[in-house]
Amino acid sequence: MNSIVLGTLRRRWLRTLLTGLSTLVAFMLLGFFLAIRHGFAVGPIQFGADLLLLEPLGARSALPLGVLSTVSAFPGVRSAVALTGTDMLFGADRHPVEVEAASSHAFLDVFDVVGSGAVTRAQADTWLSDRTGALLNAAAARKYGWSIGQTVTLHSMRGGSSADLTFHVDGVIAKVNGESFSSDVNLHLGYFRRWARNDSVSVIFAQVRQARQADAVAHAIELQFANSATPVTAQSFKSLLQGMGERLANVNALTSVVIVASLFGLFLISFNTLIHSVSERLGEFALLQAVGFAPIRLLWLVLLESLLEIVPAALVGLLGALVLVRALAGAKLHLPGITLTPAALVESALVALGLAVLSSVLPGLRIARLNCAGILRRG
Repeated sequence: MNSIVLGTLRRRWLRTLLTGLSTLVAFMLLGFFLAIRHGFAVGPIQFGADLLLLEPLGARSALPLGVLSTVSAFPGVRSAVALTGTDMLFGADRHPVEVEAASSHAFLDVFDVVGSGAVTRAQADTWLSDRTGALLNAAAARKYGWSIGQTVTLHSMRGGSSADLTFHVDGVIAKVNGESFSSDVNLHLGYFRRWARNDSVSVIFAQVRQARQADAVAHAIELQFANSATPVTAQSFKSLLQGMGERLANVNALTSVVIVASLFGLFLISFNTLIHSVSERLGEFALLQAVGFAPIRLLWLVLLESLLEIVPAALVGLLGALVLVRALAGAKLHLPGITLTPAALVESALVALGLAVLSSVLPGLRIARLNCAGILRRG
């Protein structure tokens, strides 16, 4: 019996191919959007629950370095790191390089660079003892051919400082959980300040002692600086990402519409394909019934054809979604929870089976009510 269905699919190979491609695309979209939803649901909980982001309020573009010492000593704050940076150029072809400077010990502590395995302890110790040293983004090191122990000189952008910036490569920051640091070169804040002749910083990251108090500490810091010459905004990463999720609520609703529309369109395509296939083979089904095939076996033929058209293509589409999620989504949105969970895979598999069953219901009923004698008389 199975050979009958396979023979039908081979004879109508173009129709089978188009149905399969439609199914593949629909389930790739389904898997991708399920992974994105999961990322926004759990990302704020998994990432930066104990971190605060402090930025200058209003039109100010920088914070005085003195703010760092005040924040570091603030009740409830465990550690704080100041960050600043600039864009520079490398080599005769003037490739753009993103340079970032941080307060060294706090940088390693707050972002757990060593504990996460991004940098070895030996490389971190070398960097701490080398005032002109740098930790490089692994991707940037590969791109420009930089290696540990090398001395590199960067050139200023047009309109920036006229002095070149030279540093020693002390270590390479590897990816952790598929994520890499955004900056290409990470320097000591003191060295960068002397080169730039500027005592201001762009942002401050503060790590609180207890994650559940992050929002309360952020509010207290804002009140502390509210009437100062340098007011700041402080926000926990959890609130920041949750706010992002709320702003994307309409997008989430839109993706739901897209998913439902694509699956409904796939149902119509599958149903139309199957009903045409059955209509073209009524004589074949009548003959099978005449030689003794029970109606339930004929129904199984219809269902099997529907399953073979939908399920394999759906599985390939989900594999494509896995590749798409790993290659694009996590790197662009920086949410570690963006993944296709086992629950999402089971849900998608059930959707594929449901579509196959629904597509075969009406064609199956037509076969079950078939007037065998009448069809055979008509030839």
